Amino acid sequence: MAEQKLIFHGWARERMAGLATSVQDGRPRVEAPLTLAGTDAAGRPTTSAARTVSFLLSGPGDVVGLAAGAVTKRYPTPGTIDHESDRCPHVEFTDPALPWRYTPAPKPAAGTGVLHPWLVLVVGTEGSEITLAADKVVLSPPVQAAHPLGTPSGTYPWAHVQVDSEGRRVARILSGRLLEAGTDYVAVLVPAFDGAGNRWWAGTAPVLVPMYDHWRFRTATPAGSFEDLAARLEPGVADPDTGRAPLDYPRVPAAGDLEVRGALAPLGAGDTPLPPEVAADLDRLRTPARDEKGRPIIGLPRYGEPWRPDAPEQTTWGRTLNVDPRDRGVAGLGLEIGIRLQEELADEAAANLGALAEARQRIGHLVTGLRASGALWRRRLPADPMAALWLLGPGLGRVVTENGTLGALATAPDRALPPGIFSTALRRSLRPGPARTTLTVGPVTPQEILVAGNRCPPPPEQRADGLPLEQLGIKLEELNDRLRKLLDTGEADLEAVADGARHLAEQSVNQLQDFAVAIAERLAESAETGTPAPWAEALALLVSAAEVAPEDGQEIQRLQMEMRLFLERYPEPAEQEDVADLVTALVEDPPREPPCTPVDLDALAQGVLAAFDPTRPDASAVIRVLATIDGVDPAQPLAPPEACIGLDRPVWADVRNAFPEWLLPGVGTLPEDSVIAVETNARFIDSLLTGLNTQLLEELRWRNIPVATGCTPLRVFWDRADTASGARVDDITGITAWADGSDVGEPQHRPTGVSGRDLVILVRGHLFLRYPSTVVYLVTAGHGGSPDFTLDPDPAAPRMLPSFQGRIGADVTFFGFQGFPPSDITSHWLVFEEPPAGYRFDNSLSSSQQAEAWATESFALPVRVLIRGDRLDPEGPA
Repeated sequence: MAEQKLIFHGWARERMAGLATSVQDGRPRVEAPLTLAGTDAAGRPTTSAARTVSFLLSGPGDVVGLAAGAVTKRYPTPGTIDHESDRCPHVEFTDPALPWRYTPAPKPAAGTGVLHPWLVLVVGTEGSEITLAADKVVLSPPVQAAHPLGTPSGTYPWAHVQVDSEGRRVARILSGRLLEAGTDYVAVLVPAFDGAGNRWWAGTAPVLVPMYDHWRFRTATPAGSFEDLAARLEPGVADPDTGRAPLDYPRVPAAGDLEVRGALAPLGAGDTPLPPEVAADLDRLRTPARDEKGRPIIGLPRYGEPWRPDAPEQTTWGRTLNVDPRDRGVAGLGLEIGIRLQEELADEAAANLGALAEARQRIGHLVTGLRASGALWRRRLPADPMAALWLLGPGLGRVVTENGTLGALATAPDRALPPGIFSTALRRSLRPGPARTTLTVGPVTPQEILVAGNRCPPPPEQRADGLPLEQLGIKLEELNDRLRKLLDTGEADLEAVADGARHLAEQSVNQLQDFAVAIAERLAESAETGTPAPWAEALALLVSAAEVAPEDGQEIQRLQMEMRLFLERYPEPAEQEDVADLVTALVEDPPREPPCTPVDLDALAQGVLAAFDPTRPDASAVIRVLATIDGVDPAQPLAPPEACIGLDRPVWADVRNAFPEWLLPGVGTLPEDSVIAVETNARFIDSLLTGLNTQLLEELRWRNIPVATGCTPLRVFWDRADTASGARVDDITGITAWADGSDVGEPQHRPTGVSGRDLVILVRGHLFLRYPSTVVYLVTAGHGGSPDFTLDPDPAAPRMLPSFQGRIGADVTFFGFQGFPPSDITSHWLVFEEPPAGYRFDNSLSSSQQAEAWATESFALPVRVLIRGDRLDPEGPA
């Protein structure tokens, strides 16, 4: 973003006001020369007259109110409760000339004079200094004195026009009076003048003035701006006991004092080894999980049991949680939090189950249906496969394969089974009793029907000479070839053609007659179109047909007569190509019977039984229902589903609300206005989340909320977020995945890329109470390969932003940096940047300056505070 350059001007006014020369009755008076010239029809000048025109411009007494939208901004925002007491309240206007438009004074010469705005912003305490009365306001003498007015043509420092680098103009009126910290104020926009002059002078008596706008706000405590509060911060040195809580184990006096580190611990702090006699004594206090008869025994909680039901103590981490009083105590804190929040956590878990209840209901209905249908299948299904196939046949049309339904495939055109063999109509027609079945010999069984329907038709009828009728097409093709050979020689042997026709006629008279009819139709078409006709060959065929078929002589004679007419029309024979085309068109293969393949009824019956069998693991009902449900256990798909819910709940906030001292033991001893570096304690987080999840799982099972075995619902402690993607980052993995040989707090319990020791910056003071949007980040101080805190940070250096933050108590704010090693703080700057809040002005400057100079000098620039990281390390320089 390009840097903005701001220029301030003391006033702005329209050109019309430049004509004013004096003031009359509180309004600018304009006297302007006016000349009127006359012309004739041709446009030639005729006469002229000059006069001086006088009129008055509107003044402040003529204004009854401001239009909606005239004020574009009020600072501070109405209702603010922590306004900086050293910053001027102000208003901004849509029209940059509005604050000076009705000032009862002539427009001063450009660059030489000043102009007082006709509007002023007055800020005071309501009741004692300012009293609101409908659209008017009473100003007491003290508030008048805090906002002195000058003459209309005099200077007023608290109004200006701001022009930025792009030429945008903004008019602003401010209240420059000093404000007290922790005080309620009301700001009112009122006119400075009326028809008689100033609304108030020295402030000797209250005045009643019109009010055009107002709002309320409160200043913060303590007084000061971001710069003041940030300047108070100093790198602090925490008390040596900060982050540690003493633990006494009186059963073993020789154990001495033990310490428990909180969720936040000093940099580099560790835990001392546990005396073995303490672990042995605590181990003896624990009762067995069950008695000799297998009945559960109520005793001390067994942490880790939901994930290692048999013996959690056989794992390294489970034994630590159960026999080390430090970790057992922290796990007990988690268990207590789970008890206190049991209603809230149970409701949140139930809300995260989604459609689990519907899925369980659907699977329950499926199991019930499978049991019922399985019983019917075993009891009612016929033992004979053919009878079972006949029973299930009507449903084959609903069994879909990649190539179509099973019914369509079994009765395809190339199959012997007829299409309607499995229809209900056939079943009704074969029922015993009606007349159509009374004459059958014996009962009609499904086996007989299927076997009979699965036979292919007999082959074609054979003639005496052994030539099948279906071979006629072959003879016609032979005739076609013979005719082509004769035509290729250029001489058509009509006698040979006739011999071939006779031979065909001997095989099938009707076929030859059909052939002759086709020839006649083709010749008739040739006559109509005027094309040559192959009359010689056609006539020879017809004559041959007449000779071998005397019973159809009349028909043949009619054809012969028509041929004579054709001979008269076409004395010349056709070309050889036409004869070949005719023969090719007339010689067609006779229709052939489609292939027929019997169906393997035994294989079909077995396939149908497998498709309809409801007792199979892959039954169609199981596949179709489970396809509508996600997350089913493949090992036991028909078991009632259980969800492993994950609650997106930062547990650190629950610890703060229940046991705030355990986030950072000794937090109350931190110095005021101090900045301290600490680190996260993975051991505390593992122990507390184990105890909390143990209690939560027991509560959910008690309420019959289905949760998967081995689930870890709560895995978030610090509410980490990836600074690049914004995705949530868990603090632990599922406890089921913890290796048996790993101990509490070890890296194996963290998700990939998550460290158990992250840098955390603690700030105690009012800076973040007043400015919660302050930008916090780390940036390297390295210049030339080594830290150099004498130089400002490199602007191109990457910033490390915090991935989690929160507040402890009333005034301690912490910022955690995911994946940042705590020891690297010694080579980085810690930076606090003032949040952007628009343009602001300091109210501590003298009000005797010109508006331009006052705005320039009082303009408040944003502040950035840098703290050396080596000052935050207790092992660093003093």
